[in-house]
Amino acid sequence: MRRLAHRTAFVAVVVAAVVASLGAAGAQTAAILPTLYVNYTMDCTFSIVDDQGKAIAAVPPGQYQIDVRTPVPFGTIPRNFSDMTACRGMPQFQLTGPGVNVATTLTSGCESDEAYPAILQPNATYVATDLNQPSVARASFTTLSSGSAQKITSPYSSSTFGKGQSSESIVGSGLKTKATLVGVLSPKGTLTLTMKGKPVSKVAPGRYTFAITDKSTRLGYGLLGPKTQSTKHLTSPSFVGRKSAIVNLTAGRWTFLSGLGQIHFFLVGR
Repeated sequence: MRRLAHRTAFVAVVVAAVVASLGAAGAQTAAILPTLYVNYTMDCTFSIVDDQGKAIAAVPPGQYQIDVRTPVPFGTIPRNFSDMTACRGMPQFQLTGPGVNVATTLTSGCESDEAYPAILQPNATYVATDLNQPSVARASFTTLSSGSAQKITSPYSSSTFGKGQSSESIVGSGLKTKATLVGVLSPKGTLTLTMKGKPVSKVAPGRYTFAITDKSTRLGYGLLGPKTQSTKHLTSPSFVGRKSAIVNLTAGRWTFLSGLGQIHFFLVGR
């Protein structure tokens, strides 16, 4: 029930921010709440970074969203009780401080990304822990005495989406690729991946161009290889628009995901 209330409050905050921005900018821009990202690793530790990917020590007070994410849903990893791999099935994250009490298990390890609203007070200290190993998985940050959290302005809205494009290559530019895989991330976080108009289920190994259309203002399009524990972020949570990336697909099962339970697989092989 508390998680549902958090999600409802979060949606209301985001909608209010976007509506206010559209009214001020003639439906040409959308304001996005600044985000503090809690990025877990597979050994059940985490780091906290801002929208620029920088580790935080002190931030302005104000309204934020706290985005807790794991490389994959930890509940999908076989449990190993001899160590803390995948938090033994689920994280037990807590962020506490003046006016803030965020707690999540990412739906008992079934999800890899959840976001919660938080209003950080001035001159305060906030402590984040994972209760699986609170003495190890622990971080803290403070807030400044003045200033305010700056909203992020995206140059895209429902009427302007697609007018701006940027390109990014994970393995370099100017490389010949076998084919183009078209990925779409909807505003609600739904994922698709197609090739020549058909859903991708199996492809041959090699380099491919991923052409991503990202319409979500708080999720990103991720890709996870068969032998890696770190997600390749083809688009970031704050990005809205189109990007292309070249990825060398090796043999095995690949995963494309956005969080919020949207996880799909395809095979790479002969």
